[in-house]
Amino acid sequence: MHICGPQLAVWIAALIAAFAYLTAVPSARSTDLPAPVPVAIPAMPVGLPASTPGPGDQFEARFGTFDHGVGSVERNTVDINSSIVTPRLNVGAPGYWAYFLPRFQLGGAVNLAGRTSFGYADIALTLPIIPHWLFFEPFIGGAIHDGSLHGTPTLSALGCPALFHTGASFGVPITEHWSVLGTFEHLSNGKGIFGVDCGTNQGGGYNQGLNNYGVSVGYAF
Repeated sequence: MHICGPQLAVWIAALIAAFAYLTAVPSARSTDLPAPVPVAIPAMPVGLPASTPGPGDQFEARFGTFDHGVGSVERNTVDINSSIVTPRLNVGAPGYWAYFLPRFQLGGAVNLAGRTSFGYADIALTLPIIPHWLFFEPFIGGAIHDGSLHGTPTLSALGCPALFHTGASFGVPITEHWSVLGTFEHLSNGKGIFGVDCGTNQGGGYNQGLNNYGVSVGYAF
C-alpha cells in the first residue's frame, strides 16, 4: 500500500496520541488510589534505667542501741553501737551467687554504765529473703574490749583481750537509703567451741561471753 505524505502525518499523529493515552492511564489510575499510611516503627531503647540498689549494694552507716550483757553480771545496761559496712565485693559473680559475696563491717559499742565496751571487725553476708522487703545478715569476726579477763562483781570474765564477735540481723528496707535492723551479737573467747587458750582463760567460768540484743537504723550511700 502506498502512503502519501499527508496520510503518513495522520498515522504518526495517531500513534503519538495512542502512546500518550497508554502512558497517561496508569498515572491517572494511581492518582485514584489512597496514599499509603506511614507505619510508625518504635525506636529501639538505647538503654534501660538502672535498677534500684538493694541492701548490700552500697556503703552503709548504722547507728543503734543494744540491751547489753543479757544473762550476765553486766545485764540491764545499754550500749550505743555504730558501724560502717562496705558494699559487697565486686568480683563479677553471676546471678544469685553475687549475694554470697562478703561485705566488711567495722564498728564499736560504748556501754553507758561503765561495763565492757568494744570495737569489732566482721565479714557479713546480706541475703535477701523477700527482695526489697526483708533481708538476713549473718556476720562473724573479731573484737577487742576494755572489760575484765578474770571477772568482777560487775564485769564478766571474758578470758582473752581479743574475742570472737558473731551474730545475725534481720533487716527491713524502708526506702532506697534507709533500713531498720534487729540484731543479736555474741562476744566470746571461744574456749568452749574452738578450744582457744590465750593464757588468761584457764579454769572454770573463764568462758563467759556477752549476749547483746539491739535495734539499729542504717543509711546507705
